[in-house]
Amino acid sequence: MAITSEFVSTTQEIINIQIVIDTDAITTDFPTPSQDPNAPTGLPHNYMYMVATRGNTITGSGGADLNIKADVGDVIRWYAVSEFGNFDSAVVIYKLEKYAQDTVFNNVTFSVYTRTGILPADGTAIPIGFSTQNFWFNQANVVAKGTEQYNVSFALYTRQRGVDQPVLFGYYYWDPTVTVQS
Repeated sequence: MAITSEFVSTTQEIINIQIVIDTDAITTDFPTPSQDPNAPTGLPHNYMYMVATRGNTITGSGGADLNIKADVGDVIRWYAVSEFGNFDSAVVIYKLEKYAQDTVFNNVTFSVYTRTGILPADGTAIPIGFSTQNFWFNQANVVAKGTEQYNVSFALYTRQRGVDQPVLFGYYYWDPTVTVQS
């Protein structure tokens, strides 16, 4: 009797998904968001844009739903920034949670890494300098092929005149779909 199994990659690939969130439009259109991280304000899909590398994207690049190529055992990392690059308004994803269809990923974690990054030196773009920086993302393991609908919850911070640190504006979420195919 032959034993068959679904193909499992022998090399793990990291698939990076960059999310850009239009904070100006959100703060204008939804000016009184939830202040409770357990009950964020829902948003339609036209306020955020997801992209992955061309080699991992099937369809949906630049939209709120993304279809990617991945194998079981790969890792997905989600990074989020405001359209300001988190300079004026800033966002941070604090929860990714399945709500319908297949279970495509699991073990979602939030990670912060401190490492050397580049920094323009002496007020010019080149030559560059180096500085210690924090990089953060949400990460999950790909456990099956299929389509998963999940909620992405994020906190939005804004700058206020006369206040040094960004101030929490509110909590939001949207419900993208990710399809994993190999």
